[in-house]
Amino acid sequence: MNDTAMHGKRKIGLVTASTLNVRPDPSTRRPPVGQLKRGTRVTILQRHDGWFQIQAGLIEGYVYGDYLSILDERPDAGFLVEQEDLRTVSLEPPATDRIDLKPEFSARQKLVARTWNTQGGLLATLSDIIGVDAAAAVAVLCVESGGRGFGPDGRMIIRFENHVFWRQWGKRNADVFDAYFRFHPEKPWTHHQFREKKGGRWVNFHGSQEQEWRVFEFARALNAPAAMRSISMGGPQIMGFNHARIGYDSVRGMFDALQAGIRYQILALFDFLKGPGTSSPLVVALQRKKFEDFASQYNGPGQAAKYGELIENHFEAFTNLRTSA
Repeated sequence: MNDTAMHGKRKIGLVTASTLNVRPDPSTRRPPVGQLKRGTRVTILQRHDGWFQIQAGLIEGYVYGDYLSILDERPDAGFLVEQEDLRTVSLEPPATDRIDLKPEFSARQKLVARTWNTQGGLLATLSDIIGVDAAAAVAVLCVESGGRGFGPDGRMIIRFENHVFWRQWGKRNADVFDAYFRFHPEKPWTHHQFREKKGGRWVNFHGSQEQEWRVFEFARALNAPAAMRSISMGGPQIMGFNHARIGYDSVRGMFDALQAGIRYQILALFDFLKGPGTSSPLVVALQRKKFEDFASQYNGPGQAAKYGELIENHFEAFTNLRTSA
């Protein structure tokens, strides 16, 4: 069984179904051992895929996660990045937990295996803390950045978003912005182009880290904080304007930390996921394997179906490898 104990502060849940069956095991094959009414508070003992083992008075058993709202008994306003012990957890998993790469692996299988083998130690520890399957964290990193936090030149992987720079700086400096940046007016996350000289040729720049950094450095010369708030950073591709959500007082502090190493990028991912507790909508979506719902919140609704499918495919690839190992 793939059970995960709910470590840390005690977790509670609130029944959201009108009547919720409590099963003796995480399946619907056997009759329920009891039923709970909407609004019943339960203690969560452990997680098993989409099911939770719970206790409510004299009733103990398993309920399906779709009908349970997970809460913290005491919300936590702290950040994982501030916990000293997490700065020394091994990035790599134990040798016995590594996945042996085989020539017959597909490209996706190789990607999830390499990501796990280089970052799985920390990913497993953090996944246990917030109560999600480590396969979900592997999948998110693979989809967002190919499981990498840095390019061959040692610079952090970034993506400069023209429409965000417009909001952060451009609309107050429209003449300058329009001379060098543009995007689709109705679908602002698309058709990003840039030129370095007025009257020069417009070029597409997404897909090339060299070009992403070229545009970013140009924007940083115009306004450094706004430019840093307008890039998604590292393996998890978290936007700079989210710096306070993941524990940084300034976007420069976030930029410097994530540029310093993959560990801080992974910590940033989990701080972003959990928010001020461990029952954020992002965490709940991953716990319930609602990957399109997750993508809608993490990547935006514009391409939720696409990213949700990609995350699910990588999740399944990793899970199958781990099951067959």
